[in-house]
Amino acid sequence: MNSYLLNRALGSVSPNAFHVAQTTRLVHNLEPAPGIRFSSRRAAPKDQSQGDANNATPLDREDPTTAENVISHQSGVNCLAIDQFEGRYMISGGADPSIHLWDFESRGSDLDHIHRACATVRKSSHKDAHTHAITSLSIYPFDPVPSTIFSTSHDGTLKLSALQSPEITPVHTFNLDCTPYAHSFSSQPGSTLLVAVATSEQSVRLVDLRSGLATHGLPGHNGAVLSVAWAPHRPHLLASGSVDNRVVIFDVRRGGHNSAIATLDMDDPVGLVAPGSGSAPASFESRPAFSRHARAHNGPVTGVRWTSTGSHIVTTGQDSRIRVWDAATGANTLAHFGPRVRNSSTSHMAERAPLLIPKGVMGPGQETLLWSNFNEQDDRGEIFMFELREGTFIKRLRVPGLMGGNQAARGRARAFSAARINDLTWRGNGASGEGLELFSAHGDGTIRTWVSREPDGEPDEEEEAEMADRKRKREVLDELYKGFIGPDAGLYT
Repeated sequence: MNSYLLNRALGSVSPNAFHVAQTTRLVHNLEPAPGIRFSSRRAAPKDQSQGDANNATPLDREDPTTAENVISHQSGVNCLAIDQFEGRYMISGGADPSIHLWDFESRGSDLDHIHRACATVRKSSHKDAHTHAITSLSIYPFDPVPSTIFSTSHDGTLKLSALQSPEITPVHTFNLDCTPYAHSFSSQPGSTLLVAVATSEQSVRLVDLRSGLATHGLPGHNGAVLSVAWAPHRPHLLASGSVDNRVVIFDVRRGGHNSAIATLDMDDPVGLVAPGSGSAPASFESRPAFSRHARAHNGPVTGVRWTSTGSHIVTTGQDSRIRVWDAATGANTLAHFGPRVRNSSTSHMAERAPLLIPKGVMGPGQETLLWSNFNEQDDRGEIFMFELREGTFIKRLRVPGLMGGNQAARGRARAFSAARINDLTWRGNGASGEGLELFSAHGDGTIRTWVSREPDGEPDEEEEAEMADRKRKREVLDELYKGFIGPDAGLYT
């Protein structure tokens, strides 16, 4: 970084290259910030006497020095979303069920701060609020100041709510008559104003904001749909992942079964190639674009995401695999993320998707993927950071304070443990002064913060052992090569 500073001062590095180098460094230096917490409880009045404090309600008697008492939702945090304009506001949805709005401006650059929810809606505060656990959230992307949110719940509805601090007011409900697991709204200026919803049905549901109808569906799957994502470069293209192990690409301009235009096949590293294009042997016969036999994973597909440019699609499955696909051809790029990845089956279905750091933040060829490991038998509170294109491991983030991942000793179910990370989101203009913060939603009802700072402490023993093992294997391979090209190499030719 010092060389970048010098070259920037000399004018030999462009402002954009310097910015990308700085943000790449910030991403790689993400570390936990346990002093930043989020509380849905009211703070005790500052002028309250000691006698009054002793008679305060439990909501007012929060001990700011005890992390276990600072929770965001009573029954776990399921999902998070941050506004795309200024990154000032975040919303969180819980299993309570409740939705909270958080204002980051209340903190400034302090790394020891308790955020208080500035707006809340729960079933006890509004008759039209969700009655079951929240499954997904998003903020309407076209308002400079967040004013509308979308939310889905196990109560079988998609709701539009107005943000009017200190309240979040439901204004319209779409009854889906099925369980919604996730939803996606295109932030493209030319978007169709359709909300795609992944549900327990075999088709992707489309909610039309203009007409208020939620009756249209996109058939193509043979089981419940767990994840949906609009293409960032084509407002009519939509990708979905299902428990049938398949990923389907839809064109919403078409109707009925004709809307499913392509599927991803994990056994296809070549993709769709036009005859005579020169990129494949003359005898090569390209597979059909859409096939009901194509499988993207050897297990339910829990997450589908496009890269920010639309050049690639990233999918995750309960086969403990992350796959990267060429969006133009549908080819499996064969990026290998190693044996660390876990994504086990659960007693309830839910979307579990990776967080992709977009182009412009990382350097060329250094796009980064963040994955919160999920292991039903032994959650360890781990977030892995990988290079996207090749799957190269960068670093591991661990939830501080967890002892060996064994949460059963705490007397709580694993689904409600601090090690259970249900969602990740980030903001690119954090208040820490360096411009990047990561937030994670946890099963114990907490929202945890990760900020960029210089790493300290000793290297991780497991990572050191793995690096030593890789070095040993490289040395063995070098010896083999020397044997092939040595003086007696001619004996084997």
